Amino acid sequence: MTASGSLGDLCRYVLDYEEGRYVDDPVRLGAVFREYAGIQRTPNQARTVNLVRSLGIKIEAVNYLKSGGTNMTADGYWYIHYSAKDRPATQKFTIFHELFEVIHKNIGVLVSGYILMKEPQLSQSADRFAGAALIPPGFFINQVGMTGCDLVKLSEDLELSHQCLLIALGQHFVDIPFIGVLYEYRPTGVIGANAEIGDFVATVVVKTPRARRIRDLCGLQTVTARNSHPQAGSLVCAAITGARPLLWQSTHIEDSPAILVRPLLSAGLEPYRVILVAIPKEELGMILPQIERIEPVQVDGDISCPSESKCRISRDCLWRSRGGYYEQ
Repeated sequence: MTASGSLGDLCRYVLDYEEGRYVDDPVRLGAVFREYAGIQRTPNQARTVNLVRSLGIKIEAVNYLKSGGTNMTADGYWYIHYSAKDRPATQKFTIFHELFEVIHKNIGVLVSGYILMKEPQLSQSADRFAGAALIPPGFFINQVGMTGCDLVKLSEDLELSHQCLLIALGQHFVDIPFIGVLYEYRPTGVIGANAEIGDFVATVVVKTPRARRIRDLCGLQTVTARNSHPQAGSLVCAAITGARPLLWQSTHIEDSPAILVRPLLSAGLEPYRVILVAIPKEELGMILPQIERIEPVQVDGDISCPSESKCRISRDCLWRSRGGYYEQ
C-alpha cells in the first residue's frame, strides 16, 4: 500500500495491523509505517517531506526554530515545522520524530481511553521510531557491507547522522560483541587550534548484548562511559593528537578485538569528532573496505605511541599491550 491516504487512514491501518499490537512499540511501528509507505531504502530529504505531505499533514521548513522541530493542530489540520537551519540528515530525523508524535496523538483521538505517553518517554519513542522508519534492515545491512561500516560514507550516501547510524549498527549486529563510541569536540575553554583530549566527550556509546559486560578492549583502550572523556595514552588519545586513524590488532593475544579509531578532521585539519568501532578479530572483514579506503596506522602495542611526538602528555602514558576483551 502506498502513502497516498490520509493520516486517519494510516492510523486505522496501524490499529488493524495484527490487532494493533504494535501501537506502543516505536521500532515495530516504524516497520509498519515502512510497509504502509512502501519504503524499501532510506528516503532522501525531499521524499521524506513528500511522504508526510501525502498524509494530509502540512509540513514546512521554518527559520524561527534554531534546530529541531515541533507539531501542532490548527483549523482541522496537523502541522509539522522543522528548522530550515539544520542539515538534511538532521531534518529527516526530526521530521520522522515529529511524525511519530502526530501519529501517537491522532490515535489518542481515534481510540477512546487510549493513554498518551508523557515526556521523556514520548521523545525517546519518537527517536526510536525515526531510526526504524529511516533504516530498512535489509537495505541498511547491504550498505554497511559495501562501505565496511564506514559511518562517514554512509552518512554522505544516506543523509543520516553519525549518531543515528552508530545506534543502527548496534541494533542490527546483535549476534556479535560489537562496540561503538562517538566522541564530540566540546571545548570547555576558548576554542583554539589544538584540540586537547579533555575537550572530547563520548556522546554515544553502543554495545550489543554480547558486549554488555566488556569494560577493557585492550591494555590501551577501555570502553568509555557516556559523557566521559578519552583516557591519556588510549588509542583515542593517539588518534586525536596525531589526527590519524588507527587500527589495533594484537598478534599475540588470541581473543583480542580489532579496534578502529577514526578522527574526523575540520577544514583546518583539526579533529572535531572521533569514531571508535571494536569487533572480534575474526570479523575483520566487516570493516575491511573502510580500512582499505582510509589506510589507518597499524598498531599492536609493542611499539611506541604513533602520536608521541605530537602529544603533550606522552611522558605520562604507558603504551604497552596487556589485554584483550575483559569481562567484569
